[in-house]
Amino acid sequence: MGQKIIYNQVTEYQTLPQCLMDVEQRHRGKSVITTYDLKGQAHSVKFEEFVADVRALAGSLLTKKLAKKHVAIVGENSYEWLVVFCAVGCIGGVAIAVDIDQAGDEILAMTEFADACCVFVDAAFLDVFKESQMQYVIMRGEGAENSYHHLLKEGEKLKKKNQWKDFSFCPQVEKDDPLAIVYTSGTTSVSKPVVLSQYNMMFNACHTQSLVKVGERLFNPLPLYHTYSLVCGVLDGISQGADICMNTGLKTLMRDLRLYEPDTLVAVPMIMENLLKEVHRRQEIAGTREQAMQAVEKYTRRKKMHLPCSPYQEQALEQLVGPNLKFIPCGGAQLSVKVAEELQAYGVGVYQGYGITECSPLIGSNMNKKNNPASVGFPIPQTQIRLDDGEILVKGPSVFKEYYKNSLLTEESFTDEWFHTGDIGYKDRKGYLHICGRKKNLIVFSNGKKVVPEELEGYIQEIPLVKEVMVYGASAGNAIDDVTLSALICIDEERADTNDTFQLLEQVQEEITKLNNRLPDYKRIQSVKLTESEFKKTSIQKKKRREVTG
Repeated sequence: MGQKIIYNQVTEYQTLPQCLMDVEQRHRGKSVITTYDLKGQAHSVKFEEFVADVRALAGSLLTKKLAKKHVAIVGENSYEWLVVFCAVGCIGGVAIAVDIDQAGDEILAMTEFADACCVFVDAAFLDVFKESQMQYVIMRGEGAENSYHHLLKEGEKLKKKNQWKDFSFCPQVEKDDPLAIVYTSGTTSVSKPVVLSQYNMMFNACHTQSLVKVGERLFNPLPLYHTYSLVCGVLDGISQGADICMNTGLKTLMRDLRLYEPDTLVAVPMIMENLLKEVHRRQEIAGTREQAMQAVEKYTRRKKMHLPCSPYQEQALEQLVGPNLKFIPCGGAQLSVKVAEELQAYGVGVYQGYGITECSPLIGSNMNKKNNPASVGFPIPQTQIRLDDGEILVKGPSVFKEYYKNSLLTEESFTDEWFHTGDIGYKDRKGYLHICGRKKNLIVFSNGKKVVPEELEGYIQEIPLVKEVMVYGASAGNAIDDVTLSALICIDEERADTNDTFQLLEQVQEEITKLNNRLPDYKRIQSVKLTESEFKKTSIQKKKRREVTG
């Protein structure tokens, strides 16, 4: 039996320029974007200053005849990146968000396939485009005529001369106009170019907080070329009047987090795991680890029994993130329940969500007062979910319309208006949605039995010695479905008491045997291998399964 969902009230916008014009007035005087430079100096921009920069750059882009054109953005997180994205969207253009965590030839191929006629690029990636016919603009760097700052100054002159106060000087932008082409992460197949409309992205951004109402100081360390970061970590905050601190690199993540003291951290599981790892290290030094573990266990037990319980005041966590952290919306990969429970015992609400690029990306999330960390919660407003042979199908305003220049793949991905996510899941009796794994990753045996490798990986990940694991079907004969279950494991060296590979394998195998005794025969791991290398991952830390299992 499902639960009645009562959504939070949010402000909804149909297009990006509509949103920017409204927040410019509604939140005038408030900070919207904060960044820190290499010296740790904060730079904050107010709503009206941000929108003025977008307006100026939009005017400059129009003089370059880029209205309704495709413009690529290739660079690290920066204020300039965001202004470019918004300016392109306000002139009816299509922003191509390119993952920079890949080889130069792949970056070039993605921009060319998406028909970019111009690219805004960080200086570090200029060599990628030296043989290209595309116009390029350097995003960060003063002086040159083909720089972001030069275009911005030219736009400011135009704005002053023409007395622009809104975006009426730009081409009319409709809700169904394309706003972005974003490539999927390509963890199990090649990356696919997803076309997202103005309304796809703005509806999703506005309704992120329909389920989880967070604070007004958001810290976003995730790369903007991923929809989770851009939509749920930035456009969401802009639409609801928050201040967003955009971290510009992993090297300064912990420093910026401490300096900014957010009330909300937009995260993927790896960030939370690393945060707790540092908390545990400090607890060990202070001699409070055992006390903290007991407090977490007591809090979690009482919470599950619906008994009164007060969070444990963990000084080590406060030293790292400041005293204000209360909300962590989490996505991008499966979250360990133990990680969520420990943070919640420290007084931080952890809300696991579920999304996919093709859905702009958020499909559903746990809620402030309805939160099961083992699940991904409930769908966002006006979004329907149904299950077809275990596969999750989605219909709603956030669902994309097409893969760019691939009508056949688009057609194959829909049944009527229902998008096939490729994810396997189920709903429990309370209506919470649970994700089991990817349909493409299913291991199918000759007797028809099916195994979701992500389920077994979750069990194995609980073994203290295991840092990372990947379960796959290893060929055991000539037939395609003649396979055995194998586990490739990367050892956590900090937890190992020996460097001897054979001893480590014996210790892991002993734990796997205990696990196998709890599992049905067809789910039992039959082969274990160790690897010294961590698995290759996407920039939001999803394992690139196809590069390991072939």
